[in-house]
Amino acid sequence: MSAWILFAGLVLSAAPLMAWSDGARQLPDIAGLYDIQSLDVAADARGIHVLAVGKTQAAAQPRLVYTITADGGRTWRKPSVVDRGGTLVASRLGNDAQLAVHGLTMAVAWQRSGDPPGSGPMAAAYSRDGGITWQQAQAPQSEDPTQQQSYMDLAADRSGRFHLVWLDDREENGNTQGLRHAISSDGGRSWREEATVDAAVCTCCWNRLTVLPDDSIAVLYRDDAPHDMRLALRAANGRWQGLGAVGEFNWDFAGCPHCGGGLATARTRHGTVLHSVVWTGKEDAAGLYYLASADQGKTWSVPRRIADASSREADIAVYGDAGVGIVYTRPAEEGSAVYYVHTKDGGGHWTPARRISASATQADHPRILGEGAGGIAAFWTEHRTGAGRVLAMASLSDG
Repeated sequence: MSAWILFAGLVLSAAPLMAWSDGARQLPDIAGLYDIQSLDVAADARGIHVLAVGKTQAAAQPRLVYTITADGGRTWRKPSVVDRGGTLVASRLGNDAQLAVHGLTMAVAWQRSGDPPGSGPMAAAYSRDGGITWQQAQAPQSEDPTQQQSYMDLAADRSGRFHLVWLDDREENGNTQGLRHAISSDGGRSWREEATVDAAVCTCCWNRLTVLPDDSIAVLYRDDAPHDMRLALRAANGRWQGLGAVGEFNWDFAGCPHCGGGLATARTRHGTVLHSVVWTGKEDAAGLYYLASADQGKTWSVPRRIADASSREADIAVYGDAGVGIVYTRPAEEGSAVYYVHTKDGGGHWTPARRISASATQADHPRILGEGAGGIAAFWTEHRTGAGRVLAMASLSDG
């Protein structure tokens, strides 16, 4: 009997929706940044880091900019421009430019605009002074004759090495792409040790990369056949291993759902736990699901349905001893809204979903951060008349 049959009667109903009314939402003013088309966030002891593609008062064309807040979003440092060459940026929401931080050293990767428009090669940059200044880096694309790289993610391990994953079609399959990985041991200046994690994956869903306490690397991505989310693990010895589906729905789909998942790592007194949120369009099972693994992705808990089939664009973060938070979007009568659910007991019991975005707006692609200098926080974009998408955030309590 399949896992789906076992749990279907328990969790087919998504959590009820509530209005968010604690006043935690704010629209940060980051030097007038507006018309945002890409967003990534990170947190460490220094604060909350934001990497965005958008327009500013000083630039009518979209630029890739970085900023940081050390006080939970009340004040922000003047943004620094990352793409110093001024080339057009193809990165967009869902295919966002990516940032990883290790102390004052940072690495960034994004997609430049090429031919046809909306596609193009990867570009990279690094900073050694906490994002005040940026230098262009050598992007890891030497083995791809198509010069079309996208859907990247970045992470830094404890030793300061940066890990990068992305999609490209160097095999020129057409209907699939390959998931690639590379390492930078010089602070993001150059990338080496390119490897293919999976040669045939979905062409247009974002990937999520996380570092485990032993410096092994896990990546969550959408497979091609079936279109379930999968996990691959790179052990400390450098070998990649495919570990199977994260939620074995066996969803057959001829196309791309444009929807990745979320992945987070927690250290507990019982060991390392991987927490994930995935979406499936499988008939009679469509929706957002939470799963956890206590054995580095070899096996997963029974999928728990968090939200219905119309809910997408989810992200996940961990906090405290057993706290897990998830943000996602869901259609609303006036556009779309961002909702937040969380658990204090490692996934056993979940709160009702609470709306954290404003009413009467189009809210997109939320991200969530666990404990850092700014506490638990969610970020997303909201559409504003005359300004396009602007940055929104909310400080989230665990109550």
